[in-house]
Amino acid sequence: MTDIFSIARREAGLCVALACLYLLGWFVSAYLVPADLMWGGWPLWFVLSCVFNPVAFVLLCALMVWQLFIPVELGVQDEP
Repeated sequence: MTDIFSIARREAGLCVALACLYLLGWFVSAYLVPADLMWGGWPLWFVLSCVFNPVAFVLLCALMVWQLFIPVELGVQDEP
């Protein structure tokens, strides 16, 4: 039997790590990209921090859930 608390702790750690990575990506794209660079008429920092990063991290989140999360039984089933 797998310990549900160790699985939950591992998955919570993965979620916190992904959130910290998102914050780092947002910080880099918002503060380290020069303000005068443009992409499609928009400032590049805006496109990266408000368009690219959210889409990329939604995909990373889905990939993380699909590959790294373990399905667990939350309820107790009655055996006949």
